[in-house]
Amino acid sequence: MQNEETQVKKRPKTRLIFLILLLVIIGGMAAIIYFNIGGSQTYLTKQLSKVPILKGLISQPSVQDKNAEIAKLTNELKAKEQQIADYEAKLKEKDDQINALKAELEKIQNESSTLKQQLENKQASLKDIATYYQNMDPQNAAQIFNNMSDEDVIKILSYMNKDSASKILESLKADKAAKITNILLKNATMIP
Repeated sequence: MQNEETQVKKRPKTRLIFLILLLVIIGGMAAIIYFNIGGSQTYLTKQLSKVPILKGLISQPSVQDKNAEIAKLTNELKAKEQQIADYEAKLKEKDDQINALKAELEKIQNESSTLKQQLENKQASLKDIATYYQNMDPQNAAQIFNNMSDEDVIKILSYMNKDSASKILESLKADKAAKITNILLKNATMIP
């Protein structure tokens, strides 16, 4: 007797569980169709439209709607293509600017290299000239310096050792030695 009562009680629970499972499955299928997962909505619409009774109930998108959507998508595509063309033009313009700047930089580097080489050559020449005057008798060198411009004398003296330079300054005319000393002082205060 208890077995019969247990079976009677189990039937409603089994039916309830079966009903809930059925509702979950139907809800899942409805969600799959609604969200068109895997193209299910399109496929189902095609298949159901073949059934004579359901054919009138299922609405097929009209040709005008399809044409309108195609036109819309075509316009969007053209707009995107135009954007791409604009971006490509801007990119080419930037590339041209970069190439122009690279060429200008290379030109400046070449000029800088040339000027550096010229400066090194001039410094080497001044060192050689300074060596000549350094090896001369200070009074003979002073007589020559008296006839030179102050700037040239200062350039040569700056490449000489201090002893030789001071002996030549000592042998210069007093006013020439004073001018050169003043210029040397001004140059010394300008250097940080």
